[in-house]
Amino acid sequence: MSLSVNHMSFSFGDVQVLKDISFEVSPGELMGVMGPNGSGKTTLLRCVTKFLPSEDGMVLVGSKPLNGLTPAEMAKTFAVVPQSSATDFPFTVHDIVMMGRIPHIGSRLSGESKKDIDVVHQAMERTNTVQFAKRIFSELSGGEKQRVIIARAIAQKPKVLLLDEPTAYLDISGQIEIMDLLKKLNREEGITTIAVLHDVNLAARYCDRIALLNQGRLEAIGTPKEVLNPETIQSVYGVDVSVRRDPLTQAIYIMPHSAATAIHKHGTRVHLLCGGGAGGIVMKSLHDGGYSVTAGVLNVLDSDYENAKDMHIQVVAEAPFAPISPENHAENLKLIDESIAVVVSPFPVGPGNLRNLEAATYALKSGKKVILLRPQEGQSVDFVDGRADALIKGLIISGATVVGDVEELLSQLATRRG
Repeated sequence: MSLSVNHMSFSFGDVQVLKDISFEVSPGELMGVMGPNGSGKTTLLRCVTKFLPSEDGMVLVGSKPLNGLTPAEMAKTFAVVPQSSATDFPFTVHDIVMMGRIPHIGSRLSGESKKDIDVVHQAMERTNTVQFAKRIFSELSGGEKQRVIIARAIAQKPKVLLLDEPTAYLDISGQIEIMDLLKKLNREEGITTIAVLHDVNLAARYCDRIALLNQGRLEAIGTPKEVLNPETIQSVYGVDVSVRRDPLTQAIYIMPHSAATAIHKHGTRVHLLCGGGAGGIVMKSLHDGGYSVTAGVLNVLDSDYENAKDMHIQVVAEAPFAPISPENHAENLKLIDESIAVVVSPFPVGPGNLRNLEAATYALKSGKKVILLRPQEGQSVDFVDGRADALIKGLIISGATVVGDVEELLSQLATRRG
C-alpha cells in the first residue's frame, strides 16, 4: 500500500515543527526518516497516524484520504513502534504481542482464535522473543522490550509499519537482526515501512530511500547515495565526512572525520603506521609521553581504529575491508610531512594496506626519522608474498631505526625531540 504526504505542516503553539512536507512511499518500500534532534521526525510519524492533527495538507493511504478511515480501518492499516514502551500492569510478553491481534478479533467476547495464537507465535519467532513469552513485560531490558513491541506490530499484520528509532537500546547484533527482519518483511510481505533512524550507516545499508529533515523542512529525499553525500551531511549535521562503498554489501559507508584534539593538547607530532591491534599500546605510550599522535591508514572497525577514536587521535580512515584509496594515501603522506618522526608497528600487511609501508619509505626519503618496532618471535607481518618483508628490509638498509620495545622507542624519540 502506498502512502502519500502532501504539504503537511504542524506547530506546537507558536513554534512551527513541520513546514510544508511532501513525499510518497511506494508499496513495499523501506523509507528512512533522518535528521538532527528536534528536526520533526517523531512529529511527522504522529501526524501520519492522526495522533497529532496536522494544520495543512493531506495524507493518502492508497487512494483514500487518511481522514476518511474509521478507527478500525486505521488499526488494520497502521502498526506503530514507538521509541519506548511501558505499562503499569503485569502483562506477560505473550499478552503484549497478542494485543496486536485486537483489530482482527471480531468481538471481545469471542476471544482469540487459533489463527490469532499462530500469528502471535510466528511474530515472536521472527523477533526471537519466544523465550520471553511467560515473563512480565515490565521486567525486560530496554532491548528486549523493543523486540517485543516489534513482534506486536508484526502480529497486527499491518499494511504500513511506522517505527520510531526501532534499534534504540539494541546492541550491534540486535540492530542488524531487527533491520534484517524489517527488510525481509518489505520483500516477502510487501509491508510499506517508514522508520526514524539515527545511525546513518544502518540507514545507508537498509533503506530504499531516505527523507532527510532539517529544522522542520524536507532537506533532501532520494536513495542513500543521493542523500548521504558529504555536502548534504555537512549542511544538515555540521560534520565533515567521507563517503565510501562497502565492498561486501555494496552499500555506501559514511565515516566522520575525527577531531584532532590531541594536536592541540601536545606538542611534538609523531605519525604511527599500525593495524590489527598492533598499535594500541604504542598509541597510548606516545600520547602519555606528551607527543601529538596521528595514525593512518586504518580501516573502520579495525581495533586500532577504535583505539585511535577512544584516545581522540586523528586517523586517516578507510572503509571496512577496502584497500587504501589514492585519496587516503595522499592524506597519509600529508600527516607524515607534518610529523617529526614515523613509527611503524609490526602490523599484518596484506594487499589492502601495503601502501602504509610505501608511506614509510616516502617518509625516510623525505628526511623523516623512521622507527620500526621489531616483531615478536614467530610473529609474521608479510601476507603479500614477500613484498612487505622486502620493503621493511629496504627501510632498514636506508637508515630506519629498529627498536625492540616501547621504552626503546620513547628513548629514540626523546633524542630526536632534543
